[in-house]
Amino acid sequence: MTMNEIDRLWKERFASYLQNLRRYTRYIFNDHLLFVLIFGLGAAAFYYSRWVKHLSPDFPVALVMGLLLGWFLAASPVYTLLKEADRVFLIPMEMRMRPFFKKAILFSFSIQAYLLLFVLAALMPMYAAVTGHGFGRFFGLLILLLVLKMWNLLLSWNVYKLPEPYAPVFDWIIRFALSAAFVFLVVNEANLFLVVILAVVMLGLFLYFYRLAQKRTLRWDALIEREERRLMGFYRFANLFADVPELKGQVKRRKWLDPLLAGIRYGQEHTYQYLFARTFLRTSQYFGLFVRLTAIGAVLLFFSHERVLALVLAVVFIYLTAFQMIPMIGSHDLKIWLRLYPVPRKLKETSFIRLLAVCLYVQTVIFAAAAALNGLWMNGLFVLVAGAVFSWLLVAWYVPGKIRRQ
Repeated sequence: MTMNEIDRLWKERFASYLQNLRRYTRYIFNDHLLFVLIFGLGAAAFYYSRWVKHLSPDFPVALVMGLLLGWFLAASPVYTLLKEADRVFLIPMEMRMRPFFKKAILFSFSIQAYLLLFVLAALMPMYAAVTGHGFGRFFGLLILLLVLKMWNLLLSWNVYKLPEPYAPVFDWIIRFALSAAFVFLVVNEANLFLVVILAVVMLGLFLYFYRLAQKRTLRWDALIEREERRLMGFYRFANLFADVPELKGQVKRRKWLDPLLAGIRYGQEHTYQYLFARTFLRTSQYFGLFVRLTAIGAVLLFFSHERVLALVLAVVFIYLTAFQMIPMIGSHDLKIWLRLYPVPRKLKETSFIRLLAVCLYVQTVIFAAAAALNGLWMNGLFVLVAGAVFSWLLVAWYVPGKIRRQ
């Protein structure tokens, strides 16, 4: 394979990736979720600006920025765009694939640089309010973060060549600690000598693993597996808005959840109810997302003392949960045995909506309990009432209409 062929391979992979991205983002940003996200971000920005105005000069802004930016800096995967067949056809060409992987690193850097830009922009009001330096240091901090991001990307790429299975985990912990410490020292305006010492340590660490990686070959299986996991994560998100044929869902037995099915009575009229309940409990695509959204929403509600913010958070997370579960009604449509059920087709929709209603009401109770646990029981009561009413509107009006349009 010549250099021109390798360059053409990257261009084809990159064009295919962009086409796939545009294909599904067209559905994502054409639905009501865009309005919900804008509304939620607007409410968060409003309360964030109010919170910033009340910050005292002794607020640990350096520690907060160090931890947050350190996490975003350490999260530095390389998007290689590799595919399953590459483990057969490209492994013999590894020594000639360096231009391909250089473009992959630059592509990954450009995407993650945009993310850092937005995170730093969000943290700047807090930084300016506590330190009093204003926004004049924004570009200086941004350049520093971009240098640290490139250091994280290159070091992560070199460490991933090592055969030890736990090397990437320890690598992430070390890079997070060093990146967070560097940002902390800079924001805290620490002694320049400490900053230089830390920079020398980071440079030495990079040179050590760079030389070590020169004697190693790529772990193609691990790289391809990681790329497939990343792609499946995007497909799972896109599947909330459109059918994604490429999505591969994981099914787990979860025998410990069987008692939850005891309330479903035996009979033809409960056929679809049992099927959807089993699908929900066993499929990580739905059960996992439900658990994550419920946990994140409960944590945010626990720390939300403003009643309006608590109501907005509860409504947003209930809507997201309902929306992400809608594709489950068609998860078995391609199975021929489903058409053999001696039950009316209308029962399918009513059974699914009944299951969705149970999930949303359970989530509402959890959200209300989380809002009340911080001592503001009136917030919990308002969340319980508002969440129950909103859930009823979703299952009685919005979801049935959405299903019929699809």
